[in-house]
Amino acid sequence: MGVKLTEKKLVTAMNPDQTFLIVVDGALRRLSLGDLQKMMGNNIFYPSITLEQSSNPKFALPTPFMADMYQRAMGGYMMKVVNGKVYAAKLDPSNWEFFADGTKVDDAAKYETMVHVPDCHFKAEGKTMQFGGLFPISGGKTFDSPNWVGAYEMYVDGNGVGHSRPNVAPSNYKTISDFWSCAQKLGSNFGLANYGFQCLIEALYQVSFGDLNCKSVIGSGFQNSNWEACRNVPMGKCISIGDGSGKVLYNDATLGNQYPVKLFGFEDLWGRLWEFRTNIRFYMDGVTRYAVVYSGNRVSNTADGRKFTIPSSSVRGKFITKKTLGAYWDAFPQAVGGSDSTYYCDGCWDEAVGEILFVGGSADAGSRCGLSAVSSSHEFLDSWISPGARLAFYGNPTIVSGSELMAM
Repeated sequence: MGVKLTEKKLVTAMNPDQTFLIVVDGALRRLSLGDLQKMMGNNIFYPSITLEQSSNPKFALPTPFMADMYQRAMGGYMMKVVNGKVYAAKLDPSNWEFFADGTKVDDAAKYETMVHVPDCHFKAEGKTMQFGGLFPISGGKTFDSPNWVGAYEMYVDGNGVGHSRPNVAPSNYKTISDFWSCAQKLGSNFGLANYGFQCLIEALYQVSFGDLNCKSVIGSGFQNSNWEACRNVPMGKCISIGDGSGKVLYNDATLGNQYPVKLFGFEDLWGRLWEFRTNIRFYMDGVTRYAVVYSGNRVSNTADGRKFTIPSSSVRGKFITKKTLGAYWDAFPQAVGGSDSTYYCDGCWDEAVGEILFVGGSADAGSRCGLSAVSSSHEFLDSWISPGARLAFYGNPTIVSGSELMAM
């Protein structure tokens, strides 16, 4: 009995070991996505972008098909630790109240809501980047990001365990080491979103939208001088956006109209709390200030790694005009002097004594918040009041269906 493929349900993402049917010499054969990626290699066109050509945040954007393919391979998952093993089930891309198999999510508080971040390939020089996404580029690099990152800012429960969950407020007022330790209580492969993830998500945004003004393209995020009231709003306001990007209207008597945002499934990447990013540190050597980028699921203020120089002058909330970028597409600023509608449109806070990185901005930073906003003003042991963190998983979960996950 024949099968009508046109009647079968479409999928919006594939893992490298999954296969599809092709016709070879008149016969059906299977081919894995991973093998197709290897075969295509350098025989495909990689779209490129060039930044910082003028003060205009908009720039020429080729057809974003590589970015589209990469986004389709991402997506929200519910993750659960059972007897030390980690399992994950795909969520419905358009409605996170359901799993992809159609099963309704029973209780989001039982799981960690994570976004899958596949290996992302690129090749860059100066201010120009070729974006390969799922496809490696000869002579290029891969962003050093965990493959699973929390959809929400971290909530720490009464037992000191870090989570990525809706319907609770994010936690704050901890050191970067404290947050990492809270993540580790879920398991040894859990940690925090890192600097490599930050470079990746900024690059993906750039090649997807062609406009550095994320507040104009996506939404403002929370903006209010009462940042504590913004923090206290339960997360998950953008759950209706699913895997997508956009904003929703939130209103209460204290804050009035606010516009929490979601980008590629990640909620509140700017405009609620600052977020720590691991795997980068800063130090002074004489009159020269350095950034050190290191690898591994860890936090450190002494680790060795790749170094580059950064400005040592004091900067407080000025708008970014230039970034490091280059072969690693480094997202750290090198110059300021713009505005909330020019260049990168986001703010920078910097002090020579600073050792750690915050990104995104808290609500009281107003229009200085944004995907590119950074602060490197604080020392390693600081537990400043307005930063939070974002959970990450550095391992490989076992993928199951929604109904299977709920039965565990």
